[in-house]
Amino acid sequence: MNNSSRSNPLNSRDAEALLKDKSALKNLLGSPEAKQLISMLATQGTGKLKSAAEQAKSGDPAALVSMVNGIMEQPGGAKLIQQIEQKFPGKKT
Repeated sequence: MNNSSRSNPLNSRDAEALLKDKSALKNLLGSPEAKQLISMLATQGTGKLKSAAEQAKSGDPAALVSMVNGIMEQPGGAKLIQQIEQKFPGKKT
């Protein structure tokens, strides 16, 4: 499945809401899905992931978005992102 045309959840209003809800963010980051995503991102290089995270923290999420888009192209990646999206505040499971 090609997901390159699918919008990236990091650029959504849901993501903005999640960043404002510290409790939900903490729960999401501790989830098995988030840990799996981090592991998949780290396979692209921990230095690259750290740099992308620092850029995102400084207000430029482009590198991190690019990495997540790459994950969405991997087998099971899109499904993993969908599982994570379902954990966003206000989403129904």
